[in-house]
Amino acid sequence: MNVEERIGALRRRMRDEGVPAAIISTVANLRYLTAFDGVIDEGINGACLVTDEVTRFYTDMRYADAAAAAAEGGPWEVGVQRENLYIEICEALHELGIESLAVESSVPYGRFRFISEQFRGAVRVTDHLVEELRQVKEPGEIERIAQAAAIADEAFQHMLGYIRPGITEAEIALELEFTMRRNGSDGMPFDPIIASGPNGARPHAVPGPRRIETGDLIVLDFGARVGGYCSDMTRTICVGTPSDEQRRLYDAVLAANEAGLAAVKAGAPCVDVDRAGRDVLEARGLGDVFTHGIGHGVGLDIHELPTLSRTSTHSLRNQACVTVEPGVYIEGFAGVRIEDLVVVEDGGHRCLTNSPKELIQI
Repeated sequence: MNVEERIGALRRRMRDEGVPAAIISTVANLRYLTAFDGVIDEGINGACLVTDEVTRFYTDMRYADAAAAAAEGGPWEVGVQRENLYIEICEALHELGIESLAVESSVPYGRFRFISEQFRGAVRVTDHLVEELRQVKEPGEIERIAQAAAIADEAFQHMLGYIRPGITEAEIALELEFTMRRNGSDGMPFDPIIASGPNGARPHAVPGPRRIETGDLIVLDFGARVGGYCSDMTRTICVGTPSDEQRRLYDAVLAANEAGLAAVKAGAPCVDVDRAGRDVLEARGLGDVFTHGIGHGVGLDIHELPTLSRTSTHSLRNQACVTVEPGVYIEGFAGVRIEDLVVVEDGGHRCLTNSPKELIQI
C-alpha cells in the first residue's frame, strides 16, 4: 500500500479546498491513510492530524505499541493520548499556528462540537475528503477484495449443499458466516441477508425463524473481508422447481444485471449504468418494483463511493470496485436480486464474483 502517495493526494485535495489542517477520525479513513494492518478496529479511539508539515496518528495506550510498530519506517509519527485526544490535537494545532481546521462531515455531531469548542479558530466540515481518494483502488487493494470475493464464492457453493426444506433463515445465515470465517474471512462486512419466500420482497430482510419451504425463492446477500477489504455478492436460488412467474422474475433480473454490467467501463456516468439495468426491468413491466440503485462502490466499507443510481452525479473511475445488483420485490410473494462485484477497467470491467448466475434449483 502506497501510504506516502495517499498522503500526498490528500494534501493536494486540502490545498485545492483551502484546508490548512484536517482531523480524520472515521475508521475506514484511518485504515486507508495509515495502512496500519491489524491495529485499527471499530472501537479504536484514534485520529489522524494532517497539515502540510505534519502527519501524526493519535491514539490511546491500548493501541500505542501496535501503532508505533506499524508506523516504523513510514511517514506517520504516533502521538499517545495523555488525557483527551482531541484537546491534545487542538493544542498541537495552536502551537503550529493553524487558524483553520477541517473535520469530516460524517463524524458524530458531539465530536464536531467538542473540537469546535477546543480549537482556537474556524472549524469547517468537508464532504468525502478522503473517500474521493479511496474510489481508485491500488493493485494490493484489488487483490484483497478479490480474495474476499473468492471466499464468498466458495461459501456459496457450500451453501448449495446445506440449504434444504425445514431449515430456518437464521440457521442458513449462521452456517454461511461460519463457513466464510473458517475459510479466512476476518469478520463480516455486514450481517448476511437470507430472505426466503415472501420475505424476499424486503431488500434488507433480517434472517429469522421462517423455515424454508419447497417452492421458495431464497435471496442470499453476503460478503467476506480480507485485510480490511470487503466483498459483496447476491444470488437467488429456488427450492424445487420454479413457477412460471418465478422464472419470469428471475430472467428479467438476470437480463438487467447483464445490461448493467455491459455499461460498466471507466468514464461511464454511474447514472447510465443504472439506466441500462432499469430500462430492461421497465420494458418487462417491473420498473415499479425495482426500489433501489443498481450498485455502489466497495472497499474498506461495504458501501462507499461511487453510487450507481438514477440520481448519481459520479462517473466510474478506472480501477474502482463496484457492484451491479438489480432486484425486483413483489410484496407477499417473493424477491429476486443478482449482484456481481467488478473492477472497472478502461474498456469495460473484470468480474470478481464467479458464482453461476443461472437459476439454481436445489
